[in-house]
Amino acid sequence: MKEPVSATVFFRWLVGAAQIRILAITFIALFSSFAVIYVSHQTRALYGALQVGQDTADDLDSEYEQLLLEQSAWAGYNRIDQLAREELGMSSPGRGRLVLMRSAYDIFSVEEDRP
Repeated sequence: MKEPVSATVFFRWLVGAAQIRILAITFIALFSSFAVIYVSHQTRALYGALQVGQDTADDLDSEYEQLLLEQSAWAGYNRIDQLAREELGMSSPGRGRLVLMRSAYDIFSVEEDRP
């Protein structure tokens, strides 16, 4: 019959060089697997945050385009003319109040043509 293994014999076996290597490799493999799980989780979480950010950016782009359309509608010549007439009491000048100005180039060219 076999004798029971004493604690000192088990400890010597456990502290042996081969067993230390096996334990080290086991802990490295466990640590590596947990690191892969953690990094995969972080990658999925960050990708989800990226998708949310891109959706927000798309929404903001759409809103910006709508604001540009609204701005062009509010700044149209017809609207400005209507506001000038209604709120400021402005009107177009009559033919008698129009003054035609010539540019300096036109003035010089007319003088050169004179005899």
